Amino acid sequence: MSTAGPEMDAKPNMSVKTLLASIRHLSQEEKIHLFNLMGVTSEEDLNYLVYGIEEDQLAGQYPEYHVHKILLIYIPPILLILGTFGNVFSFLIMRHKAMTRLSTYIFLAALSVADSMVLLIGLMRQWLGELTGYDIRDQANWLCKATIILGYISSNTSVWIIVAVTIERFIVVCYPLKAQRFCNVARAKKTISGLVVIFLLINIHFVWTAGLNETNIQDNLLPQCDASDGHQFLVSVVWPWVDALIYCFLPFILISIFNVLIICKVAHAAGGRESLQNGCLQLRNRCKGNNNLRLTIMLLTVSFTFLLTTLPMNISIIASDFLNTNGHDNAVMSKFRLVRTISQLLMYLNHSINFFLYCATGQKFRNEVIRMFCGKNNNTLSIADHSQHLFCSRGCPHVSNAYVDARKSTEEIEM
Repeated sequence: MSTAGPEMDAKPNMSVKTLLASIRHLSQEEKIHLFNLMGVTSEEDLNYLVYGIEEDQLAGQYPEYHVHKILLIYIPPILLILGTFGNVFSFLIMRHKAMTRLSTYIFLAALSVADSMVLLIGLMRQWLGELTGYDIRDQANWLCKATIILGYISSNTSVWIIVAVTIERFIVVCYPLKAQRFCNVARAKKTISGLVVIFLLINIHFVWTAGLNETNIQDNLLPQCDASDGHQFLVSVVWPWVDALIYCFLPFILISIFNVLIICKVAHAAGGRESLQNGCLQLRNRCKGNNNLRLTIMLLTVSFTFLLTTLPMNISIIASDFLNTNGHDNAVMSKFRLVRTISQLLMYLNHSINFFLYCATGQKFRNEVIRMFCGKNNNTLSIADHSQHLFCSRGCPHVSNAYVDARKSTEEIEM
Protein backbone atom coordinates (compact mmCIF):
# COMPACT_ATOMS: atom_id res chain seq x y z
CA MET A 1 0.00 0.00 0.00
CA SER A 2 1.25 3.47 -0.79
CA THR A 3 3.02 5.27 2.03
CA ALA A 4 2.45 8.67 0.49
CA GLY A 5 -0.44 9.59 2.74
CA PRO A 6 -0.35 12.07 5.58
CA GLU A 7 1.20 10.94 8.85
CA MET A 8 2.69 12.53 11.95
CA ASP A 9 6.03 11.49 13.43
CA ALA A 10 6.73 13.78 16.38
CA LYS A 11 5.79 12.89 19.95
CA PRO A 12 4.19 15.22 22.48
CA ASN A 13 5.64 15.51 25.97
CA MET A 14 3.09 13.62 28.13
CA SER A 15 4.12 12.07 31.45
CA VAL A 16 1.22 12.32 33.90
CA LYS A 17 0.70 8.76 35.14
CA THR A 18 -2.84 9.25 36.33
CA LEU A 19 -3.88 10.59 32.96
CA LEU A 20 -2.21 7.70 31.20
CA ALA A 21 -3.93 5.19 33.46
CA SER A 22 -7.29 6.81 32.72
CA ILE A 23 -6.64 6.70 28.98
CA ARG A 24 -5.73 3.00 29.12
CA HIS A 25 -9.12 2.14 30.60
CA LEU A 26 -11.09 3.93 27.90
CA SER A 27 -12.71 1.92 25.12
CA GLN A 28 -11.09 2.01 21.70
CA GLU A 29 -13.82 4.28 20.35
CA GLU A 30 -13.43 6.67 23.29
CA LYS A 31 -9.67 6.74 22.81
CA ILE A 32 -10.01 7.59 19.11
CA HIS A 33 -12.53 10.32 19.89
CA LEU A 34 -10.28 11.78 22.60
CA PHE A 35 -7.20 11.73 20.40
CA ASN A 36 -9.10 13.34 17.53
CA LEU A 37 -10.13 16.16 19.86
CA MET A 38 -6.48 16.54 20.89
CA GLY A 39 -5.35 16.58 17.24
CA VAL A 40 -3.31 13.39 17.59
CA THR A 41 -3.50 10.99 14.63
CA SER A 42 -0.26 9.03 14.21
CA GLU A 43 0.39 5.55 15.49
CA GLU A 44 3.48 6.70 17.41
CA ASP A 45 1.53 9.47 19.14
CA LEU A 46 -1.21 7.07 20.16
CA ASN A 47 1.27 4.59 21.59
CA TYR A 48 3.08 7.28 23.50
CA LEU A 49 -0.11 8.76 24.95
CA VAL A 50 -1.50 5.38 25.95
CA TYR A 51 1.65 3.88 27.38
CA GLY A 52 3.78 6.89 28.24
CA ILE A 53 6.92 5.41 26.75
CA GLU A 54 9.61 6.83 24.47
CA GLU A 55 10.94 5.06 21.37
CA ASP A 56 14.33 4.37 22.94
CA GLN A 57 12.57 2.74 25.88
CA LEU A 58 10.51 0.64 23.48
CA ALA A 59 13.66 -0.40 21.64
CA GLY A 60 15.38 -1.38 24.87
CA GLN A 61 12.43 -3.29 26.30
CA TYR A 62 11.18 -5.00 23.15
CA PRO A 63 13.75 -6.55 20.75
CA GLU A 64 11.17 -6.61 17.94
CA TYR A 65 10.96 -2.84 18.05
CA HIS A 66 14.76 -2.60 17.94
CA VAL A 67 14.90 -4.85 14.86
CA HIS A 68 12.17 -2.73 13.25
CA LYS A 69 14.30 0.41 13.67
CA ILE A 70 17.42 -1.34 12.33
CA LEU A 71 15.59 -2.54 9.23
CA LEU A 72 14.30 0.98 8.50
CA ILE A 73 17.85 2.36 8.68
CA TYR A 74 19.89 -0.22 6.77
CA ILE A 75 17.61 -1.92 4.24
CA PRO A 76 16.18 1.13 2.36
CA PRO A 77 19.55 2.36 0.98
CA ILE A 78 20.21 -1.10 -0.47
CA LEU A 79 16.81 -1.16 -2.16
CA LEU A 80 17.27 2.42 -3.37
CA ILE A 81 20.64 1.71 -4.99
CA LEU A 82 19.62 -1.58 -6.60
CA GLY A 83 16.19 -0.32 -7.61
CA THR A 84 17.24 3.05 -9.03
CA PHE A 85 20.08 1.71 -11.15
CA GLY A 86 18.10 -1.36 -12.17
CA ASN A 87 15.10 0.69 -13.25
CA VAL A 88 17.28 3.15 -15.18
CA PHE A 89 19.03 0.34 -17.06
CA SER A 90 15.70 -1.38 -17.70
CA PHE A 91 14.26 1.81 -19.19
CA LEU A 92 17.28 2.35 -21.45
CA ILE A 93 17.15 -1.22 -22.71
CA MET A 94 13.38 -1.20 -23.20
CA ARG A 95 13.64 2.02 -25.21
CA HIS A 96 16.21 0.58 -27.60
CA LYS A 97 15.06 0.96 -31.20
CA ALA A 98 14.85 -2.80 -31.66
CA MET A 99 12.28 -3.04 -28.87
CA THR A 100 10.12 0.05 -29.16
CA ARG A 101 7.88 -1.64 -31.75
CA LEU A 102 6.77 -4.25 -29.21
CA SER A 103 3.91 -3.45 -26.84
CA THR A 104 5.33 -5.50 -23.98
CA TYR A 105 8.50 -3.38 -23.94
CA ILE A 106 6.41 -0.20 -23.84
CA PHE A 107 4.63 -1.45 -20.72
CA LEU A 108 7.87 -2.52 -19.05
CA ALA A 109 9.59 0.79 -19.86
CA ALA A 110 6.70 2.66 -18.23
CA LEU A 111 6.87 0.25 -15.28
CA SER A 112 10.53 1.13 -14.69
CA VAL A 113 9.64 4.85 -14.56
CA ALA A 114 6.75 4.29 -12.15
CA ASP A 115 8.88 2.05 -9.92
CA SER A 116 11.63 4.67 -9.76
CA MET A 117 9.11 7.31 -8.67
CA VAL A 118 7.77 5.00 -5.95
CA LEU A 119 11.27 4.48 -4.58
CA LEU A 120 12.20 8.17 -4.66
CA ILE A 121 8.93 9.59 -3.36
CA GLY A 122 8.08 6.84 -0.88
CA LEU A 123 11.11 4.89 0.28
CA MET A 124 13.74 7.63 0.13
CA ARG A 125 11.50 10.09 1.98
CA GLN A 126 10.77 7.49 4.65
CA TRP A 127 14.44 6.58 5.03
CA LEU A 128 15.61 10.20 5.29
CA GLY A 129 12.87 10.79 7.85
CA GLU A 130 14.23 7.93 9.97
CA LEU A 131 17.76 9.32 9.76
CA THR A 132 17.13 13.03 10.22
CA GLY A 133 13.53 13.54 11.29
CA TYR A 134 13.24 15.80 8.23
CA ASP A 135 10.23 15.41 5.93
CA ILE A 136 10.17 17.33 2.67
CA ARG A 137 6.36 17.39 2.76
CA ASP A 138 6.41 19.70 5.77
CA GLN A 139 8.39 22.42 4.03
CA ALA A 140 5.65 23.91 1.85
CA ASN A 141 1.95 23.45 1.28
CA TRP A 142 2.41 22.64 -2.41
CA LEU A 143 5.10 20.07 -1.58
CA CYS A 144 2.72 18.39 0.84
CA LYS A 145 -0.03 18.06 -1.77
CA ALA A 146 2.29 17.19 -4.69
CA THR A 147 4.17 14.50 -2.76
CA ILE A 148 0.98 12.77 -1.66
CA ILE A 149 -0.64 12.88 -5.10
CA LEU A 150 2.48 11.79 -7.01
CA GLY A 151 3.14 9.04 -4.49
CA TYR A 152 -0.30 7.54 -4.94
CA ILE A 153 -0.28 7.94 -8.74
CA SER A 154 3.14 6.29 -9.19
CA SER A 155 2.45 3.34 -6.88
CA ASN A 156 -1.00 2.65 -8.34
CA THR A 157 0.21 3.03 -11.93
CA SER A 158 3.11 0.64 -11.29
CA VAL A 159 0.83 -2.08 -9.97
CA TRP A 160 -1.78 -1.70 -12.70
CA ILE A 161 0.85 -1.82 -15.43
CA ILE A 162 1.65 -5.31 -14.13
CA VAL A 163 -2.07 -6.08 -14.33
CA ALA A 164 -2.17 -4.76 -17.91
CA VAL A 165 0.87 -6.83 -18.93
CA THR A 166 -0.68 -9.94 -17.38
CA ILE A 167 -3.94 -9.37 -19.26
CA GLU A 168 -2.01 -8.79 -22.49
CA ARG A 169 -0.12 -12.05 -22.01
CA PHE A 170 -3.44 -13.81 -21.36
CA ILE A 171 -4.74 -12.55 -24.72
CA VAL A 172 -1.55 -13.61 -26.53
CA VAL A 173 -1.58 -17.10 -25.03
CA CYS A 174 -5.32 -17.83 -25.00
CA TYR A 175 -6.56 -15.80 -27.98
CA PRO A 176 -3.55 -15.49 -30.34
CA LEU A 177 -5.70 -14.57 -33.34
CA LYS A 178 -6.85 -11.42 -31.50
CA ALA A 179 -3.39 -10.48 -30.26
CA GLN A 180 -2.54 -8.30 -33.27
CA ARG A 181 -5.65 -6.24 -32.67
CA PHE A 182 -5.37 -5.77 -28.90
CA CYS A 183 -1.63 -6.11 -28.23
CA ASN A 184 0.14 -3.36 -30.13
CA VAL A 185 2.26 -0.33 -29.34
CA ALA A 186 -0.47 2.25 -29.90
CA ARG A 187 -2.88 0.49 -27.56
CA ALA A 188 -0.15 0.04 -24.94
CA LYS A 189 0.60 3.78 -24.94
CA LYS A 190 -3.10 4.59 -24.65
CA THR A 191 -3.46 2.15 -21.77
CA ILE A 192 -0.53 3.68 -19.85
CA SER A 193 -1.82 7.21 -20.43
CA GLY A 194 -5.30 6.13 -19.37
CA LEU A 195 -4.00 4.63 -16.12
CA VAL A 196 -2.13 7.83 -15.25
CA VAL A 197 -5.21 9.96 -15.95
CA ILE A 198 -7.51 7.65 -13.97
CA PHE A 199 -5.28 7.65 -10.89
CA LEU A 200 -4.78 11.41 -11.17
CA LEU A 201 -8.55 11.87 -11.07
CA ILE A 202 -8.92 9.42 -8.18
CA ASN A 203 -6.29 11.17 -6.05
CA ILE A 204 -6.82 14.80 -7.09
CA HIS A 205 -8.98 15.33 -4.00
CA PHE A 206 -5.79 15.65 -1.93
CA VAL A 207 -5.47 19.16 -3.36
CA TRP A 208 -8.34 20.05 -1.01
CA THR A 209 -8.25 17.32 1.64
CA ALA A 210 -4.54 17.52 2.60
CA GLY A 211 -2.19 20.35 3.46
CA LEU A 212 0.07 21.89 6.08
CA ASN A 213 -1.46 22.32 9.53
CA GLU A 214 0.00 24.06 12.54
CA THR A 215 0.50 21.33 15.14
CA ASN A 216 1.46 21.83 18.78
CA ILE A 217 4.51 19.66 19.37
CA GLN A 218 6.28 20.05 22.71
CA ASP A 219 4.80 23.53 23.12
CA ASN A 220 5.92 24.56 19.63
CA LEU A 221 3.64 25.20 16.66
CA LEU A 222 5.17 23.35 13.73
CA PRO A 223 3.79 22.82 10.19
CA GLN A 224 2.94 19.21 9.38
CA CYS A 225 1.49 17.62 6.27
CA ASP A 226 -1.80 16.10 7.32
CA ALA A 227 -5.51 16.01 6.56
CA SER A 228 -7.00 19.48 6.28
CA ASP A 229 -9.82 20.59 8.55
CA GLY A 230 -13.03 18.66 8.07
CA HIS A 231 -11.41 15.83 6.10
CA GLN A 232 -9.71 13.81 8.84
CA PHE A 233 -12.15 10.91 8.59
CA LEU A 234 -11.80 10.63 4.81
CA VAL A 235 -7.99 10.80 4.80
CA SER A 236 -7.22 8.79 7.95
CA VAL A 237 -10.01 6.18 8.01
CA VAL A 238 -11.65 5.80 4.59
CA TRP A 239 -8.80 6.39 2.17
CA PRO A 240 -6.33 3.80 3.53
CA TRP A 241 -8.91 1.12 2.68
CA VAL A 242 -9.58 2.63 -0.76
CA ASP A 243 -5.84 2.64 -1.40
CA ALA A 244 -5.55 -0.95 -0.15
CA LEU A 245 -8.27 -2.01 -2.59
CA ILE A 246 -6.63 -0.26 -5.54
CA TYR A 247 -3.01 -1.11 -4.76
CA CYS A 248 -3.26 -4.55 -3.14
CA PHE A 249 -6.53 -6.45 -3.06
CA LEU A 250 -7.98 -5.96 -6.55
CA PRO A 251 -4.68 -6.33 -8.48
CA PHE A 252 -3.83 -9.39 -6.37
CA ILE A 253 -7.11 -11.07 -7.36
CA LEU A 254 -6.87 -10.16 -11.06
CA ILE A 255 -3.24 -11.20 -11.46
CA SER A 256 -3.89 -14.48 -9.65
CA ILE A 257 -6.85 -15.33 -11.88
CA PHE A 258 -5.14 -14.49 -15.18
CA ASN A 259 -1.93 -16.27 -14.18
CA VAL A 260 -3.86 -19.45 -13.44
CA LEU A 261 -5.60 -19.19 -16.82
CA ILE A 262 -2.29 -18.63 -18.61
CA ILE A 263 -0.61 -21.57 -16.92
CA CYS A 264 -3.56 -23.86 -17.70
CA LYS A 265 -3.52 -22.79 -21.36
CA VAL A 266 0.24 -23.27 -21.68
CA ALA A 267 0.02 -26.73 -20.09
CA HIS A 268 -2.87 -27.67 -22.38
CA ALA A 269 -1.04 -26.38 -25.46
CA ALA A 270 2.07 -28.37 -24.51
CA GLY A 271 -0.04 -31.52 -24.28
CA GLY A 272 -1.66 -30.75 -27.62
CA ARG A 273 1.69 -30.37 -29.37
CA GLU A 274 2.79 -33.75 -28.10
CA SER A 275 -0.24 -35.36 -29.72
CA LEU A 276 0.38 -33.89 -33.19
CA GLN A 277 0.88 -36.58 -35.79
CA ASN A 278 2.55 -34.43 -38.42
CA GLY A 279 6.22 -34.02 -37.54
CA CYS A 280 6.59 -30.89 -39.65
CA LEU A 281 3.71 -29.15 -37.90
CA GLN A 282 5.17 -30.15 -34.56
CA LEU A 283 8.54 -28.63 -35.45
CA ARG A 284 6.89 -25.48 -36.75
CA ASN A 285 4.80 -24.99 -33.62
CA ARG A 286 7.81 -25.66 -31.41
CA CYS A 287 9.84 -23.03 -33.22
CA LYS A 288 7.03 -20.48 -32.99
CA GLY A 289 6.36 -21.22 -29.35
CA ASN A 290 9.89 -21.09 -27.94
CA ASN A 291 10.24 -17.30 -27.77
CA ASN A 292 6.61 -16.83 -26.85
CA LEU A 293 7.01 -19.28 -23.96
CA ARG A 294 10.17 -17.53 -22.75
CA LEU A 295 8.37 -14.21 -22.62
CA THR A 296 5.39 -15.79 -20.89
CA ILE A 297 7.68 -17.28 -18.24
CA MET A 298 9.39 -13.94 -17.68
CA LEU A 299 6.12 -12.05 -17.28
CA LEU A 300 4.70 -14.76 -15.04
CA THR A 301 7.80 -14.36 -12.87
CA VAL A 302 7.23 -10.61 -12.62
CA SER A 303 3.55 -10.99 -11.71
CA PHE A 304 4.14 -13.82 -9.23
CA THR A 305 6.85 -11.72 -7.58
CA PHE A 306 4.28 -8.98 -7.16
CA LEU A 307 1.87 -11.46 -5.56
CA LEU A 308 4.49 -12.76 -3.13
CA THR A 309 5.82 -9.35 -2.12
CA THR A 310 2.41 -7.75 -1.59
CA LEU A 311 0.70 -10.68 0.16
CA PRO A 312 2.27 -9.77 3.56
CA MET A 313 1.04 -6.19 3.12
CA ASN A 314 -2.49 -7.44 2.42
CA ILE A 315 -2.40 -9.52 5.58
CA SER A 316 -0.94 -6.73 7.70
CA ILE A 317 -3.69 -4.32 6.57
CA ILE A 318 -6.35 -6.71 7.80
CA ALA A 319 -4.40 -7.45 10.98
CA SER A 320 -3.96 -3.73 11.64
CA ASP A 321 -7.71 -3.19 11.50
CA PHE A 322 -8.24 -6.16 13.86
CA LEU A 323 -5.71 -4.83 16.38
CA ASN A 324 -7.17 -1.33 16.30
CA THR A 325 -10.64 -2.76 16.90
CA ASN A 326 -9.72 -5.11 19.75
CA GLY A 327 -7.05 -3.12 21.54
CA HIS A 328 -3.39 -3.99 22.10
CA ASP A 329 -0.42 -3.57 24.40
CA ASN A 330 3.19 -2.61 23.78
CA ALA A 331 4.43 -6.19 23.40
CA VAL A 332 1.85 -6.98 20.74
CA MET A 333 2.36 -3.66 18.97
CA SER A 334 6.16 -4.11 18.88
CA LYS A 335 5.75 -7.46 17.16
CA PHE A 336 3.17 -6.07 14.76
CA ARG A 337 5.37 -3.03 14.02
CA LEU A 338 8.16 -5.39 12.97
CA VAL A 339 5.79 -7.40 10.76
CA ARG A 340 4.45 -4.20 9.21
CA THR A 341 7.97 -2.91 8.52
CA ILE A 342 8.97 -6.18 6.84
CA SER A 343 5.78 -6.04 4.76
CA GLN A 344 6.53 -2.50 3.62
CA LEU A 345 10.12 -3.37 2.71
CA LEU A 346 8.89 -6.38 0.71
CA MET A 347 6.49 -4.04 -1.07
CA TYR A 348 9.39 -1.74 -1.98
CA LEU A 349 11.44 -4.79 -3.00
CA ASN A 350 8.80 -5.42 -5.67
CA HIS A 351 9.62 -2.00 -7.13
CA SER A 352 13.39 -2.66 -7.00
CA ILE A 353 14.13 -6.05 -8.55
CA ASN A 354 12.43 -6.19 -11.95
CA PHE A 355 15.75 -5.63 -13.74
CA PHE A 356 17.16 -8.76 -12.12
CA LEU A 357 14.01 -10.74 -12.91
CA TYR A 358 14.30 -9.71 -16.57
CA CYS A 359 17.95 -10.80 -16.63
CA ALA A 360 17.18 -14.12 -14.97
CA THR A 361 14.23 -15.11 -17.16
CA GLY A 362 14.35 -13.02 -20.38
CA GLN A 363 16.86 -14.21 -22.98
CA LYS A 364 16.40 -11.27 -25.32
CA PHE A 365 16.73 -8.85 -22.40
CA ARG A 366 20.00 -10.54 -21.39
CA ASN A 367 21.25 -10.21 -24.95
CA GLU A 368 20.53 -6.48 -24.88
CA VAL A 369 22.26 -6.12 -21.50
CA ILE A 370 25.36 -7.83 -22.93
CA ARG A 371 25.23 -5.57 -25.99
CA MET A 372 24.80 -2.47 -23.82
CA PHE A 373 27.60 -3.19 -21.33
CA CYS A 374 30.04 -5.21 -23.43
CA GLY A 375 29.47 -3.70 -26.86
CA LYS A 376 28.73 -7.14 -28.28
CA ASN A 377 25.87 -7.97 -30.60
CA ASN A 378 25.74 -11.56 -29.38
CA ASN A 379 25.75 -12.80 -32.97
CA THR A 380 26.28 -16.39 -31.88
CA LEU A 381 22.95 -16.51 -30.13
CA SER A 382 21.21 -14.78 -33.01
CA ILE A 383 22.64 -17.22 -35.57
CA ALA A 384 21.58 -20.13 -33.42
CA ASP A 385 18.05 -18.82 -33.22
CA HIS A 386 17.77 -18.21 -36.98
CA SER A 387 19.32 -21.54 -37.83
CA GLN A 388 16.65 -23.20 -35.73
CA HIS A 389 13.91 -21.40 -37.67
CA LEU A 390 15.60 -22.25 -41.00
CA PHE A 391 15.80 -25.89 -40.01
CA CYS A 392 12.10 -25.95 -39.31
CA SER A 393 11.31 -24.36 -42.66
CA ARG A 394 13.85 -26.37 -44.64
CA GLY A 395 12.62 -29.65 -43.19
CA CYS A 396 9.06 -28.91 -44.37
CA PRO A 397 9.20 -26.81 -47.55
CA HIS A 398 5.45 -26.95 -48.11
CA VAL A 399 4.76 -25.14 -44.83
CA SER A 400 7.67 -22.65 -44.89
CA ASN A 401 5.62 -19.74 -46.25
CA ALA A 402 2.92 -20.25 -43.65
CA TYR A 403 5.57 -20.38 -40.95
CA VAL A 404 7.18 -17.13 -42.11
CA ASP A 405 3.80 -15.38 -42.03
CA ALA A 406 3.08 -16.76 -38.57
CA ARG A 407 6.57 -15.78 -37.41
CA LYS A 408 6.05 -12.18 -38.50
CA SER A 409 2.78 -12.10 -36.62
CA THR A 410 4.32 -13.59 -33.51
CA GLU A 411 7.25 -11.17 -33.47
CA GLU A 412 4.86 -8.26 -33.11
CA ILE A 413 3.81 -9.46 -29.68
CA GLU A 414 6.88 -11.11 -28.16
CA MET A 415 10.33 -10.10 -26.98
